[in-house]
Amino acid sequence: MSISKAQIKEIRSLHLQKFRQIYNKFLAEGLKNSLEFIRTRKYRIEHIYLTETAVSALLPEIEKYSLAYTVVLKQHMEQITALSTPSEVLLVLERTEDELTSILKSPSGILYLDGVQDPGNAGTRIRIADWFGISSVLRSPDSADFFNPKVVQATMGSMNKVQLRTALLDELPLTGKSLFGTFMDGTTYQSVNIPPDAILVFGSEGRGISPEVEALIQHRITIPGQPGRVADSLNVSISAGILAAHWKGASR
Repeated sequence: MSISKAQIKEIRSLHLQKFRQIYNKFLAEGLKNSLEFIRTRKYRIEHIYLTETAVSALLPEIEKYSLAYTVVLKQHMEQITALSTPSEVLLVLERTEDELTSILKSPSGILYLDGVQDPGNAGTRIRIADWFGISSVLRSPDSADFFNPKVVQATMGSMNKVQLRTALLDELPLTGKSLFGTFMDGTTYQSVNIPPDAILVFGSEGRGISPEVEALIQHRITIPGQPGRVADSLNVSISAGILAAHWKGASR
């Protein structure tokens, strides 16, 4: 089979958030990522595009779940990819978010992304949540879209294992939830006990946690550095990993 110009145009449009919302679809690329989406089937797969070199690796899984697919030329994959280096496989999936009620009832805690606009950092937070058994990630509307191809790529399949939802924190029924936020002037994290079902808030790379969300924070925590250090801050994904390890290691 071949891919039409109309299909190429629609797939390329999904690189943009506007059209992901209009068509209610998103893209996933790469062999490992694609296998996770195929095997978990959390998101409905509309179609799979793959080059001849990926057929042997994916065809057994494609046939197992009776999925629609098209083998395309490498130059066609270069036209539809959202990545700087085209992969051998691209999935078109149905875009859907998880139920907020289920997320708020989660006993394993929530990460909240407040204005985290870098797609790589947002995707890495989802991967961190999966690694440490944090079942849910919420994002503010001004954070990077969960379905941005760069976010999807950075999760390396972890978005299939973590509940995801867009929501304003100050509009949620947070009764009984402890909110912890990361600040430069907070209490040293090693001395803080974070409850298993807490919400851990991370701000944007440039401005930190927004004033609206800061007003909701009950506990301010920080990761102290060594005196005389050159760096003035930690990469946000590194800080998320350190705090998640402390949080979930202490709660075992």
